Amino acid sequence: MTGAPATGAPDSGEPRIWRIWGVSFDARIIQIVFVATIILIVAFNNRFVEAEYDRFVLEFIVPIAIIVLAWREDPRRYGLRLGDWRLGLPVTIVGIAGMAVVIWLLGRWPDFHQYYTETIDGRPTWRLVIDTGVDLFAWEFFFRGWLLWALGRKYGTDAIWLQVIPFALMHVWKPEIEQLSTVLGGAFFGILAWRTRSFLYGFLLHWFMMAWVLMVAAGYV
Repeated sequence: MTGAPATGAPDSGEPRIWRIWGVSFDARIIQIVFVATIILIVAFNNRFVEAEYDRFVLEFIVPIAIIVLAWREDPRRYGLRLGDWRLGLPVTIVGIAGMAVVIWLLGRWPDFHQYYTETIDGRPTWRLVIDTGVDLFAWEFFFRGWLLWALGRKYGTDAIWLQVIPFALMHVWKPEIEQLSTVLGGAFFGILAWRTRSFLYGFLLHWFMMAWVLMVAAGYV
């Protein structure tokens, strides 16, 4: 039934209600929307150390601190676990094989080459792999861990589509074809996380995709 938490979502129990100007709200929804939006704005507009490591703090450490210290919950309930590896691992392997070919073709397009060459900023291959891994680990936990399961406790599987909106909007400065792909891509990663109860398989696939497109666009391979 729409609106009811589906199997695998954190147990919501009785939601805490906040009343603002005579209107009642689920306190957890206010918290997740407010904090997540602030995190994305700060991550987009600021660079404190290096972008990937800034985002790791903002999109992984901060949500984990909120889950453990404020909500007093187990982070494993937000996808930080191995989950159903019998489903997740084969999907990841097939996805990597398929995206290797797609990215090999797209990575040489002028828009991709220009954007990702500037992103590389002269970093060697090993740095690209490590930096994108750190970045994408936090990124996938933020969207397909924290955001997905926090919204999922109230909206069930509809949360898969809700997390697509901010995910797609965080790609608006990238090449247009990549922007458009994030709608279906975000939904795919969300379904994969929901089915496996883990964000790790989406992370592995997304990590490969980002590292590979950087190397192809830069002519490293």
